[in-house]
This record gives sequence, C-alpha cells and structure tokens, in this order.
Amino acid sequence: MKKMSLGTQTLLGMVAGGIVGFAVGPKIVAIQFVGDIFLRMLQMAIVPLIYVSVTTAIANMGDIKRLGRIGAKVVLLFLATSISASIFGVIIGRIGSPGKGLILRDLPPVTSLAESPSFAKIVLGMFPTNIVQAMSEANMLQIIVFALFSGVAILMLNEPHRQKVTGMFETLFQFVMKILGLVIATSPIGVFGLMAITAGKYGVQVVGPLAKFIATMYVGFACHLVLFMFVIYFAFTRRNPFTFFKTISPIWITSISTCSTKATMPIAMATCEEKLGVPKDVVGFTIPLGASTNMDGSALWFGVVGIFVTQLLGINMSLSQQFMTVFVAVLMTMGSTGIPGGTFVTTAVFLRTMGLPLEVMGLLGGIYRIIDMGLTTMNVLGTVFITAIVGHLESRSKATTEPSQAKQVGA
Repeated sequence: MKKMSLGTQTLLGMVAGGIVGFAVGPKIVAIQFVGDIFLRMLQMAIVPLIYVSVTTAIANMGDIKRLGRIGAKVVLLFLATSISASIFGVIIGRIGSPGKGLILRDLPPVTSLAESPSFAKIVLGMFPTNIVQAMSEANMLQIIVFALFSGVAILMLNEPHRQKVTGMFETLFQFVMKILGLVIATSPIGVFGLMAITAGKYGVQVVGPLAKFIATMYVGFACHLVLFMFVIYFAFTRRNPFTFFKTISPIWITSISTCSTKATMPIAMATCEEKLGVPKDVVGFTIPLGASTNMDGSALWFGVVGIFVTQLLGINMSLSQQFMTVFVAVLMTMGSTGIPGGTFVTTAVFLRTMGLPLEVMGLLGGIYRIIDMGLTTMNVLGTVFITAIVGHLESRSKATTEPSQAKQVGA
C-alpha cells in the first residue's frame, strides 16, 4: 500500500474526531489537552519562522537596484490584491452571516472588539523598541518590520559578507521548517482532538453553521478570483484570463493537492518561465517573495473569520472596526509560512490582535483542512497573476527602451 498522505490523514483525523465527539458527548473534554498541546506547538514555531522567512525572502532578491526596479510594482500589486481579498472576506462574511444561529456556551464574554487605534498609533506600534520583547510577546507587526530592515541590511552588505549572511538565514529557515515539520506531522492527532472537543461540546448544532462558513469561504474565493484577479489581469495585459487560468492548471492542481504554497513554488516558477514566458529575473524575485508576503486566500480567510467570530459573540461591527479588520488581515498575511496549516497558526495572532477569544480555534481547526485547499490555491494564484502582469510590463518596457537606444546609437 502506498503511504497515506499527511493531508488525507488529517482529513481522516477530522472526520474521526467528529464521529467520536458526537458519540461521547461532553465527557470528551477529558482529551482536551491533546488539542491544546497541538495549538501550543504551532504557536511555539511561528515567531522564528516568520522572522527568518521574511528576512530570507528579501535577502534573496539580489541587490538594491533590482529591488527598486521591480519591487515597487510588485509591492503595490501585492497590496492591492491582499486588500481586495480581505474586503471581499468582510463583505461576503456579512452577506453570508455564517456565525448567526450558532451558540457556543464556553466562549468568554466579549462585549466589543479591541479599540481601533489612530493611524499614527498603528504606524508607531509597528516599530519595536526591543525586538527580544517583541518576539517574546509574539508582536507580529514589529517582528515583520524588523525582518524587513534585516533583509534590506543584508542586501547592502559587500558580496562575500552578503553571501555568508544569506546562507546563514537560509540554513536557519530550513532548520525552523524542520521543527515545524515535526509539529505538522502530529496534525492528524491534533485535529482529531480539536474536532472531537468541538463535536462533543456543541453537538450537531454546529453542522449547519459550519457548512455555511465553508460555503461562504468558497464563494469569497470565487468572487475575488473572477471579479478582481481576472479583471486586473485583462486590464494590464489585454489577454483572456480564462485561457490564462487554463494554462496555469498545473499550479492550482498542485496547490489543491498539497495545501502548501512552498511546495507549489517550484511548479509555479517552471510554469511561469516555460509556459508563460515571464522573464527569469521577474519569476525569481516575485514567486519566492509572494510565497511569504502575498496571501490573498489568507487575507480573505481573516476577513470572514473576523465577521464570523463577532457574529458568534453577538457583536455588531462598526464601519471603522470593519476597516480595522481589513487592515489587520492584510498585515497578518505578511511573513506567512507557506506550509500546510500556516494560516491557521497565525489565526491565533489575528484573534488576539482583534481582541477576540482564542477558544474558537477548536471550531475553526475542525474545518480548516476543507477550506485550506481553496485558501492555498488563492494564495498561489494571486502571486502567479501578479508575476504574469509584472512580466508583461517589464517586457513591454524593455521593448520600448531598446528601439529608443538603437535610435540614439544610429544618430
């Protein structure tokens, strides 16, 4: 027999946990420590992984000139797609209302979200005064900013030193990934525990709302893909987005089956170069960077989760709080791990930042594997679409520049 994949094991763990939880009932809380240990192990690895992955991504850009030439286009387009995805998440979440009608007894009382700070306070809070303290408190925004400075500083080093430091960070990245790999290997057991507790505590009443949550997520994915990504691709390239989507089918087939942005990255790079003809330097810069900083599916997930949890708590979000949800959702996608379940790990940080209870992680953990197929695919597709657009713009710019240079030489 072929070895069963981890994704299949996790899915079976979820199903088995649901069955056992429904059968045993509330007494299943005796194994709650199993799910709690799994969540703690996930949180244990996220701080070093985010810092090392963001720093390594920037260090691998090559040099400052390359960063300045292509980086501005990529960053602006990445931001546009992430903001669009999180807005779609909030809007679809409000329309679908997946949290209404579901009552969870053990959630701590929360009457309002964390106070929405001023823009100046948000920006100031992104810069750490003590990076060790920021890491010990898991302040993701400050860690990401420090990682950005670290990556740029590496690019500014002389070549021998830059290679050494970049190599060190790449080794650290592989080391941290091995640690997280050990944790992820226990996910079938962890998800079994989380789903069993959820099913045992809340019974069949969760089935309808959770199916509604899953449907809301996939409607959001489809809307973002067709109404935004297809539109901007056509606007920049004047090419058929449906034909493009068919051409890159090896990419989204891989992402659906692996639920891993990092695992899909080699397929994405080869497809962009060989089938789409995107310049190699653009592919080598955009795809790795996007695997850590451009997560449309994750941004949409955070938007829906924010609405979902506030509906569970009976809190009606104000317009400013919805804008705060979008802002935090976009920031949470920066420095994403790109491994199976990576977004689920950072969901705890998102909930804490928004002032929402972490107890809903068990409920979300039980259905995350089903959603992760679409979520990861949207993460990957967002980066591939932007890579194709930037490649088209670079090729057009080069075609415009070369005749001009030839004319000057002829003169």
